[in-house]
Amino acid sequence: MIDNTSSRIEQQEASLRRRNKRRYAFQRMLEATDRALWLLEEMNRDGVKKVPDRVCAELRQLACTMPRDVRASLRDTGQVQDVLDSLFEVQEHLFKWRYPDWHDFDPEEDGEELDRAG
Repeated sequence: MIDNTSSRIEQQEASLRRRNKRRYAFQRMLEATDRALWLLEEMNRDGVKKVPDRVCAELRQLACTMPRDVRASLRDTGQVQDVLDSLFEVQEHLFKWRYPDWHDFDPEEDGEELDRAG
């Protein structure tokens, strides 16, 4: 009886760990892309044109943690602006992956909606 109870507790704990891992995967990926964006934006601000090798390696490692369709838009060209732009696309795909009904809008195209809302 004790063995059976211990086994069930272990199964429940493992199930909880799996659920939490899935639940927080989006948050971890979003935070990681935010850190990378911050770094790339600073490089861009400082006039750096080429992404350092160590940052490229970090970005590749980050991409490996994401679903294939999310990471597909990451361009590893080595140019700060290209990688920065593609990382914004990755974040957009990340939001669509987590929230399938989510959609971004362009204020330039949807100006009427903003005027009515404000």
